[in-house]
Order: sequence, then structure tokens, then C-alpha cells
Amino acid sequence: MKQTKGIVWGIVASQTICLSVTANSLEYWDFDVRQNRVEIVTNGDVRPKAQMIANPTRLIIDLPGVKLGKPSVRQGNISGYVNQVRVGQFSPYTTRIVVELASQYSMRPWEVKVRSLAPNRWFVQLSDFQPHDVYSLPIEEEPVAIAVPAAKSSPRPRSGYTVVIDPGHGGRDPGAIGLRGLQEKGVVLSISLGVAEILRKRGLRVVMTRASDSSVSLRGRVKKADQANGNVFVSIHANAVGGNKTQVNGMESYYYSSGYRLASTIHRNILRKVTVVDNRGVKRGRFYVLRKTKMPAALIEVGFVTGNIDNRNLSNPSYRQKLAQAIANGILEYLR
Repeated sequence: MKQTKGIVWGIVASQTICLSVTANSLEYWDFDVRQNRVEIVTNGDVRPKAQMIANPTRLIIDLPGVKLGKPSVRQGNISGYVNQVRVGQFSPYTTRIVVELASQYSMRPWEVKVRSLAPNRWFVQLSDFQPHDVYSLPIEEEPVAIAVPAAKSSPRPRSGYTVVIDPGHGGRDPGAIGLRGLQEKGVVLSISLGVAEILRKRGLRVVMTRASDSSVSLRGRVKKADQANGNVFVSIHANAVGGNKTQVNGMESYYYSSGYRLASTIHRNILRKVTVVDNRGVKRGRFYVLRKTKMPAALIEVGFVTGNIDNRNLSNPSYRQKLAQAIANGILEYLR
């Protein structure tokens, strides 16, 4: 977007609305204020239908053949430009997403882009917001259709993507220290190097915030990621808990704003490939590297170095390689 987009980002860069649905229909949707677009993931193939209606200006996205499986959702006060987002069951076999603009703004329908990432993954990119004295839809409630391209699936990500891998801690900062002296910094570096090798073999550009046992500040990690113009940022850590609670084991993943889909995709791939003692879920966290990076970012806690089972697993090079493969698979799936 143009200058107007910069204003939107500046006001609400940290705000995002997400819904995860367990029914075998609408799996996930996200109105991402940072990128000014609606992201849609379903469990099966879908071809959205999009149109705009005036008074007030509403972008309507219908998902034919998709059931919501939950009560309608309404979220208000999104930004100075977007007044409300609603998701509901429009008909027995159609889920509808409505993005309602503030009363004084409109959009040019021909600048709204509907794009397919896969047959079940779409995003709808909103256009620049325009005051009504610059442009407005006809006064009557006549819908304006928006072209939707045919869905195309890609067997692998296109070359040109840059992935930033961030092994936590390092150098004089060992991170968490677990049973038998197992140090977080060594565990996560081993896994991160494995992830980088796999992704490079798939043709992706990989930038590591550290590739050896060196110290890098949090600010330095973010700066390196932003200078690399990365498409995604993945920080890899290991957990710990005090009080000799060796029974606490498990893996968890974190996101802050636009990284929800990245974190959940990596998390899901780890559960598919690796035997995890306890699935501790995908959570929102205010970690510095998640809040400050300009790209979708996720932080993965691969296990507890203080846990009796996780410690044994994380000490095993074969287990670490399985984790590396699973994390790489998650990144590749996200980029498709």
C-alpha cells in the first residue's frame, strides 16, 4: 500500500485478530492489520467469492462449502479505517467473512486482490483506504464483484525466500542448564544448523543470527533479521523449570502478532514427526524477538533440559535431527 498503509501500520502494528476452529471446515482466519489483509485456511479446497457493498463500505468474502462450526464472531474497533470484522454462517453451506470499514472510508474494488497460496489457503489483500470525497461506491447497495483467480498448489516453495533461523543464547550466555549439565545453547545450535542445512538443500536462502558458540544481543538478532529482509523468522530455544521438577517435559510454540500461522504450522509438523512427551500448545508471547522483527516470527521451545525425558531426548543427536527435519518441514509448508 501507499502512504495510507504506513499510517495504518503505525497506529495498529501490533494488533491482529485470530480464530482457530476445531471443526473440519474453517480451520483458521486472521485479519492482519500489519499487512492489511484477511488470511483464510480451510481443511479442504475452497474458492472464495468476494464483493464490495456500500453504506457503509463492506468487503464480503464468502466461502462456499465451508461450515464455521462455531457461533458467529464479531470484533470491533480494529483501527481508524476498519470498524469491524464479522465471521458467521451465512447459509448452511457458506461461511461469510465481512470486513466493514469506518463510515468515512471506502476502497477501490479493482485494487482488492484475492490470492491463492494453496487450494485451501487464501488471502484477500485490501486496497488503499480512500475518503469518500476521493472515491466512493455507488450510493445504492449494489454489490461490486471482485475477481478471484483459480487455486494453484505448489509442490515446493519458490526460490527467493529468505528464512532467518535464530538459535537462542550462545557464547557467555549458556541459556538454561539442565540435568547432567546439558546446556540450552548447544542443543539449539545443533538443531538450528540442521534446519538450515535442510532448507538450503531445498533452494532457500538461510540467514542465521549465530552459526557458532557466539554471543549475540537480542537487538542484534532483530537487526540481522531485518537487514536480511527475511520472509520468516524462527527462534529455537529449550525450556527449563526450577525446583527439581524433573517430571515437567514437553514442547510449546509462541507467536506475537502475524506469526500465528507460522508457529502453529511448525508446531503441527513437530507433533507429526517427533514423539513429544507433552504437547503444551501454541501460545501468544511477548518475547523481544517476536515483537520487534518485521516479518512473521515464531519461537519454538523444543523441550525441557530439566525434564527427565526431554533431557535424555535432547542429548541424543538422532532426536535433535528429527526435530530439525520437523521444524524445516513446518517452514516449507508455511511458505507453500
